[in-house]
Amino acid sequence: MKELLSREGVSFTAYNVDEDDGAYDELIARGWRTVPVTIIGDQAIKGFDERALKDAIAGWRARSPRSSS
Repeated sequence: MKELLSREGVSFTAYNVDEDDGAYDELIARGWRTVPVTIIGDQAIKGFDERALKDAIAGWRARSPRSSS
């Protein structure tokens, strides 16, 4: 996951729900009970689904005001 995001030039913050109670609570509040979950914009991708991740990154870039610079 981290390697793909880095390769795509996407900055990210990784949370370890085993060590971070707040991250665990947020995961549960979003209705998820499994990891990994990657949030890109308003989209959540469960597991490592490279195609879904790349599609979400492309959509996020298209909507991002920084994409025009």
